[in-house]
Amino acid sequence: MNNLWELIKITFQTFTFMVTDLRYILIMALVFILVHRQYTRILQYEQEFFRLRRINPVMETVTSLVYGIGGGMLATILFILLGVSVSDAGVTYLWLAAILLMFVDQRFLCFAYAGTLVSLATLVTGFPKIHVPTLMALVAILHMVESFLIFVDGYHNASPMFFKHQSGKVVGGFALRKFWPMPTIALVGVVMVNSGVDLQSVPMPDWWPLFQSSLEVPENHMLLHVLFPLVVALGYSDFVQTELPKVRARRSAGLLFVYSLLLLSLAYLANQYPLLVVFPVLFSALGHELVIYLGKRREKEYAPVFLGDSGVMVLTVYPNSPAEKMGLEAGDVIRSINGVTIDNLQELAHQMTPWMIDPVLVVENQFHQPTEREIHYKGKVPPLGIVPAPHPEQGAYVRFKEGPLKTLWNKWKSRK
Repeated sequence: MNNLWELIKITFQTFTFMVTDLRYILIMALVFILVHRQYTRILQYEQEFFRLRRINPVMETVTSLVYGIGGGMLATILFILLGVSVSDAGVTYLWLAAILLMFVDQRFLCFAYAGTLVSLATLVTGFPKIHVPTLMALVAILHMVESFLIFVDGYHNASPMFFKHQSGKVVGGFALRKFWPMPTIALVGVVMVNSGVDLQSVPMPDWWPLFQSSLEVPENHMLLHVLFPLVVALGYSDFVQTELPKVRARRSAGLLFVYSLLLLSLAYLANQYPLLVVFPVLFSALGHELVIYLGKRREKEYAPVFLGDSGVMVLTVYPNSPAEKMGLEAGDVIRSINGVTIDNLQELAHQMTPWMIDPVLVVENQFHQPTEREIHYKGKVPPLGIVPAPHPEQGAYVRFKEGPLKTLWNKWKSRK
């Protein structure tokens, strides 16, 4: 127990060093700016497409940082508990590979694919010189933490969006986009001369570390694992048309957690039995592709639910609007107002023209029980303040950009 408290004390001291050292403050500031820029782009999109101003990029970034600190603590526990050393994992090569893959397609900006690429290079050519099982464990831990963050925060403030469905109709849905600055503490293996000097260290159990270091320890030297502050940024991007954002995010989090747990298990087996090293390397990329495939399969096999072809369905509401005060939310379908049946958006606008006082709405929502409820509002409408699901003949919708190299390839093919 004394060793545990000593370890907690040293970890806390390292974290204190991180938040007071100018270098790490500058790194965190840079990550903060990059994350803030992403949320600013989301705000700009919502303003241009829906004239919707409901998020504050600064507050979104601060909230993401709070969640990121929680994720960083979880990552720290896993790094220390398993003895995963970033010096053995080749983090620099991992980042370079991820950036390179991003130019092929933005969805490849992921450590799962970068880890496979770097590991294959090591196994085939011997360069870079890294410990492949440790790299795979690092990838697994980061995805495990990501699954936790997606579960608790991945669905908040999902952006309403109009998509072109495979049937040719325009349907409603949501873009789930989150970015988390994550300060964490990892391990770095250091070989030192055994001088007999009393260092501030904590004896660990005989079974630790689970992932053995690949560093060579000469005679009269010793291997120490040093706590090393690290700043990581994690992101989550997904699209949903067939269910509520919260359900989608938690489904994705569950799949990602199972994937990371299996990858961590394969990495540990490869650490014990080096001949099995190819299995976690291949599973890192192929397993991640399976997670993406399972998510997309549902979107293809299930019918879109956010449609404006019967009644008026709500995608989201404007801040401080009558709709927000009424408690209207995603999936609510306005069936009648003051006893008059509403079949489409034009009829809703006609009933509210020029205005009405203290309206009574009957709303149906297939995602709730009971599915139907009656809303009594004290006040004047319009404006009601909703973003309605699109009519199937809606003309405007979102088109997704491809990676730079893929775009050039498609242009070359079209010219040929």
